[in-house]
Order: sequence, then structure tokens, then C-alpha cells
Amino acid sequence: MQTIKPKKLTPQSFISLIHTSSPIEKQDEKHFQAVVSRLGKNYPNTKVFHIHETKDNPSYLSGSERERLKNFRKAIKKSNWLLPVTGGTGCEDIIRHLTDHELINIRKNQPIVNGFSDTVFLINYLYFKIKLQTFHYTNALNIYKHQNAKMFFECLQGIRNELIYHQPDYQWLTDPVPAGPVSGIAIGGNLSTFRDLLDICDIRPRSWEPYILFIEEVGIDIEDLHRLIIALDERGIFRHIRALVIGDMDQKIFSLDLNRYHFSYATYQDDMDNLFEYILGDVIKERNLKGDPLPMLKVTNLGHHVKQNPMIIPIGSPATLYPDGHIHFQGPFVE
Repeated sequence: MQTIKPKKLTPQSFISLIHTSSPIEKQDEKHFQAVVSRLGKNYPNTKVFHIHETKDNPSYLSGSERERLKNFRKAIKKSNWLLPVTGGTGCEDIIRHLTDHELINIRKNQPIVNGFSDTVFLINYLYFKIKLQTFHYTNALNIYKHQNAKMFFECLQGIRNELIYHQPDYQWLTDPVPAGPVSGIAIGGNLSTFRDLLDICDIRPRSWEPYILFIEEVGIDIEDLHRLIIALDERGIFRHIRALVIGDMDQKIFSLDLNRYHFSYATYQDDMDNLFEYILGDVIKERNLKGDPLPMLKVTNLGHHVKQNPMIIPIGSPATLYPDGHIHFQGPFVE
């Protein structure tokens, strides 16, 4: 199945704001309404698919699985942009129920779809299932928060046809540094959400060889990260992907008594960064012996705690990593 690009964003585009996961927190309600107002001013066909709160609904979910799925199904009938309201928890509840007929309609309509955090489930699901190119970028709540929001909208409008990233603190974790460019297809996002997608929807591409995997994580301890890496390794992902790009691995340490392990908080942070090299040591050695190394690039503008200008990753698009560490995504990203 050939990759398809979404149709470009125009003033006439129908934008559907959908609750896939958690609700808007009370302190963010005014901000969200301002976002909706701004979108509506520029794109009059903007609609919020509201959720009706019930006493039975857990506080961490925006609505029941049935209601969220019902709204999502309404939205996909006539949408040029499926825009998740926020992340949190629960996207997998509804996405796993999409039918082949609904997926065919989404592919036919070629909507723009973006997501971050929990909605990483949605953007990778649509790429793997119907080869729709999507975007790893912030959800609706923060769509105007960053300075590079203008850049994101330029990609959607077909004005910008490439994205280039390079920061001084990017670093290669594996040795030797690639002798030349490493090219592949961009996939990934939040690591635990990506793992859940593979398990819940039994995603098994014919081969992992074409891909560059971008990952980040939030609120995780080193033992949980260990399990996540092993889960992906067991699927053979690291033995075949072209490269691995590692973003922010923001950790929690309250579940560990560091005094038990005779090391400091600083050491614990270093271990988070080194864990990939440690657990994947055998894979790295085997690939080096075969002349097919696994490059691992550590970046600083991918993750939940990036304060400004998070990396925009077009999921399913060609990506190239260069020996000097810079990353290039080749468009056009829409048609």
C-alpha cells in the first residue's frame, strides 16, 4: 500500500476537534476556548465534538468509550483535519474499534491528523493501517503555544516542504558516528503509547527495516523503561530499524529508594540515557559485525518537557540523519 499525504489546509477546510482521551482541566478551559475561537476565525468550518459528562465517568477520561467513539465516527465522515483536543489516557479505547470500512473512508478523505502523548496511538495507527501520513505535534490545547506553530501550519498549507533540525546538544550515543546519511521512514512518539499500539492492535509490519524510530517518555522510572525497551527488542525492532532517535526521558524517582542502590540522583539520570546502549549491547555488537550498525541519536527538542519549538515529525515521511547530527524531513507533507 502506497503512502498517501493529507489534503492541504485551506480556509474552507472542515476542522473537527475530538476528545479521544482525557478531559480539559478546569484551569485550561478558558485557554481552550481561546484556541477554538482563534481556529474558528481563520477556519470558519471548525467544530468541537463535545462530550457530555456523567457521574459514572472516571475523572481522567473525557467521556465514555461509547461516546468518544460515536463522536469520532461522526467526525471522520466530513473532516479535513482530525484534531485531538488533548492527550492523557484512553485513545486506544476507541481507535481499536474502527472498522475496515471506516479506515477506507479516512484514507479516501485524506484528512490531516496530528497528535502528541496519548494520541501518538492514533497517528501511528493510521500510518500503519492505511499508510496515511500524519504529524507528531501538539494536540489542540497547545496548537498555538509554540513559536514554531507558524511552521506547522505552513506544512499543513503546503507552503513549507522540508523540516530541518539541529541543535548543539544533539549527540550520537553509538560509536562510530555514521559515515554518511542514514535515511528511513519516520515513526514513533511516546514510547509506552507506541508499545501499547503494537500490542493492542497487533501491529506487525512486513519488515522494520525501512524505519527510523523516534521516541520520548514522561514520568517513568528506570525499571519501567527497561521493560519498554525489552518489549520492543522482543519484536525484533532494534535488530532491523535504520536508526533510533531518543528524545527526553523524563523520569520519576519516587518509586525507587536510591539509597538502596548506592548511587546518586545524578547517576540515576545518567543511567536513563545509557540504558538503551546497555540493554541493546548485544544487538549493537551483532549489527556492527554485520556491517549494519544501529545509529542512536540523542536529541533535546522531542518530549513532554520541551518548553519551546518541539520537533514536528511527519509520521510516514522520508527522514534523514546526517553525521553532524542534523535531521531532515523531506516533503511535501500535503497535497
